[in-house]
Amino acid sequence: MSPSSTKSRTAIRINVTLPSDAPGRIDRYPEEHGVTRSGFLTQAAKQAMEIDTAP
Repeated sequence: MSPSSTKSRTAIRINVTLPSDAPGRIDRYPEEHGVTRSGFLTQAAKQAMEIDTAP
């Protein structure tokens, strides 16, 4: 874990619009892997942004 990921941060609530099948699929992954939905979505977004900005 990088130092910036261990710093305490204030959380904010956001609303998103998803296809009707997405919430169930999204919820299954964190349940099966012992993480929270928020943690999973945060990591997925970070990974997508890293891939998008990779050379």
